[in-house]
Amino acid sequence: MGQLIAIVSQKGGVGKTSTAVNLGACLSAIKRKVLLVGLDPQCGLTKCFGIEPGDAPVGLLDLLKDGADASQAVCPIHTRLPRLFVIPENLKNAEDERVLCDLLETNPGRFSRVMDRLRSEYDFIFLDCPPRLDHPTFAALTVADSYMIPIQCEYASMGTMGRVLRAALEAKRRYNSKLGIFGFLLTMADKRAEFTVKVVQEVRQYLKERVFRTIIPRDPRLAEVPFRQEPIIAYDQQSPGAKAYIQLAREVLGTLGPRKG
Repeated sequence: MGQLIAIVSQKGGVGKTSTAVNLGACLSAIKRKVLLVGLDPQCGLTKCFGIEPGDAPVGLLDLLKDGADASQAVCPIHTRLPRLFVIPENLKNAEDERVLCDLLETNPGRFSRVMDRLRSEYDFIFLDCPPRLDHPTFAALTVADSYMIPIQCEYASMGTMGRVLRAALEAKRRYNSKLGIFGFLLTMADKRAEFTVKVVQEVRQYLKERVFRTIIPRDPRLAEVPFRQEPIIAYDQQSPGAKAYIQLAREVLGTLGPRKG
């Protein structure tokens, strides 16, 4: 049975989608079968693979609205990473976004059933949530085994962490008693900056063993992923960002299930 992990943050630009894409790709390169599911109406996840909104014949919206077969929505996304797959959001306009949010709010059981049917087919399923605590994020927390919070190495990112944790605790209390913390991931670190060092120290002091040892550096090559439409390990395995995500994948595989939370 695969692990279902929600990647959540209330703040945009912290490396949430980048982590879904690049960690998923690195795990698939280590011979794990990985599925990425986009829940962000901005469709950033699928754009990283050159899938534009509405291009896919079947996407997440179709699964929830029409009850389409989940296997029809799964797209292989890179010939050099044959174990990496994605379910596109498939949202063409604001009305599609409204419908998706309404379905996730009013019929969370359907989303849960879709994910349950896919669990046995993958080692990891990552849910890429929008940068806010709305219905898609809450729905992800109600079906996930655990959640990961990327923390940009800036104080503004630290300030939003408490709200995310409270939302996760509420989801756990009301709907998903098994929900655990998979880990906190420090991202966009500039080791030359004094504030980065202070943020890393404070996060590790407060969250202790729940923080991954791996730190994702600020790397311009990571910013090229949406332009190149492929994970960083497909075009520059020697870059600092690629090396960090490879190390993170190995660290993830070294853990035994989600961390307690």
